[in-house]
Amino acid sequence: MEGITVQGLTKRYGEVVALDSVSFSIGRGSILGTIGPNGAGKTTLIRILSCLLRPDSGYATIHGHRIPPCRDSVKRLFALLPQEARAHFYTLTPLEYIYHYLRMRGYPREEARARAREAVEEFGIHYHDRMVLTLSGGMVRKMLLAMVLSADVPVYYLDEPTVGLDVENRLKLWDILRRRAKAGSTILVTSHYLNEISSICDKVLLIKDGRVAAFGEPEELGRRYLSGFYSKIVVLGEYSSSEHMVRR
Repeated sequence: MEGITVQGLTKRYGEVVALDSVSFSIGRGSILGTIGPNGAGKTTLIRILSCLLRPDSGYATIHGHRIPPCRDSVKRLFALLPQEARAHFYTLTPLEYIYHYLRMRGYPREEARARAREAVEEFGIHYHDRMVLTLSGGMVRKMLLAMVLSADVPVYYLDEPTVGLDVENRLKLWDILRRRAKAGSTILVTSHYLNEISSICDKVLLIKDGRVAAFGEPEELGRRYLSGFYSKIVVLGEYSSSEHMVRR
């Protein structure tokens, strides 16, 4: 069944073309990894799909709902973690923060409390009773991810979600996303690196200069774009004059 379909999305900022007739489609319960360099158009794509921007032309359908227009019925379909997400209510604890997020989404008090507790347990947030102002950047990022994923919605948009996370928490996040997808949610994740997200994605969308440079399965794109790459390793110390070429 259809999850997210994008047809001819175009967005300009003055003379700068952020998206140039972008089209793709993924099924429900799929994880799409969107990769590309800074300024490629990844964030613009997510902002359009999450009703924060209106495209100049083109449209998308989210689980059967067309955008634009962005009606309230569409906005209830998704949860968003923006790239620039920051905590704002510093005197709350992570548990309280997630609870209030769920209440704003319309969950009843008891269900919001239960979901907030489940979220901190799922992410292993052992500091859930500390005020946000005492937490490190990585701890806050983890809390915000738990907050967004605490909502039971058909679609999740996560813009560079691993920024600030260590390896252990990245792996934990991937496991959680796999479970959400298995339960039927459609997930769009952005990253700069194919090798970071290839293990969890069903499809990968490569955007360059606002255009679709490639779209397909991670293994296929890896063979097409990463095979034959070389890494140069400069060995310091007594072997500082040596350079070794290692085939990847």
